[in-house]
Amino acid sequence: MLRVMARLPRISGAISCVENENLLLIRKTIGKDAGLSCCRTGAPGPWSKDTILLLNTSTSEPLYIVKAGAGEAVDTLLQNEANWLRTLRDQPALVDHIPGLVAHCSGVQLSFVAETPLLGKLDYQLGELHVAFLRKLQRYSHCTVRLEESRLYKNMQMRLKYLSGLLSETWLNRLEKGMRCIEQSLSGRPISFVAAHNDFTPWNIRVQRGVARIFDWEYADYEQLPLFDPLHFALMPMALRRRPAANMIQCMKRTLQLSEQWFGKELCHNAQTQALAYLMNLCTLYLWAERGKHDSNPVLESYASIIDFLCQ
Repeated sequence: MLRVMARLPRISGAISCVENENLLLIRKTIGKDAGLSCCRTGAPGPWSKDTILLLNTSTSEPLYIVKAGAGEAVDTLLQNEANWLRTLRDQPALVDHIPGLVAHCSGVQLSFVAETPLLGKLDYQLGELHVAFLRKLQRYSHCTVRLEESRLYKNMQMRLKYLSGLLSETWLNRLEKGMRCIEQSLSGRPISFVAAHNDFTPWNIRVQRGVARIFDWEYADYEQLPLFDPLHFALMPMALRRRPAANMIQCMKRTLQLSEQWFGKELCHNAQTQALAYLMNLCTLYLWAERGKHDSNPVLESYASIIDFLCQ
């Protein structure tokens, strides 16, 4: 759609469009002729970013894709993405799955990441190509750590502490009960952790020539539980469409069963607790970003029901 929009001025007879200072700065930083441009404005919120597509003037083929925004939260996310792209492009097993980092600029007034575009088809079924990528990512990053020492646990505890005076009694009780269940099941001995993309959805993946190519690494982190990415792929589209809780629970159970076949019993230990931790991690992230606000958020509404089910 952005490629079509970028061509509209030429189709209508216009010679050029006026670009703002930020886009001119992005072009200057990239340091190459980026040709046509088109921008899609992101949804309002603490993580709001614009997506800019830069196209070859002659062919309208994508040259670069840029994510840009303002504010401390956006700057943190884009710095994280740039760091992950630098790191993963140095891994021979992963380089074909990752966009190339073209430019990165950090700042509160303007931050942006420019990347090579990943072409290919969307695939809404979690299949062998997706699993093959996840296996590589998990092999690269696998470690054993006690839950209490993990980045996952420390981040959730930080968010819960921040949210303690902001949440409704229902949500506060739900999250406290969920944390108790996770601690009772996973605390004590070291367990397997891996790196997770943490936004592993069909729309962030393109499949081309037998390879799954993954972009949008803003939320990626180390020391996450192995089932986070497959669960996110399966459940997030359903949550956004407000599918019934019973259907989502069935999908979750099916994904856990398949994951044991794909990744083995060691990485799928305490699978239902991993599912609970995934739901808790995402809900605390959303609530933390929105300062405890949860009204009309379809993901929070859907995931709340599954957390309650798993904590019964």
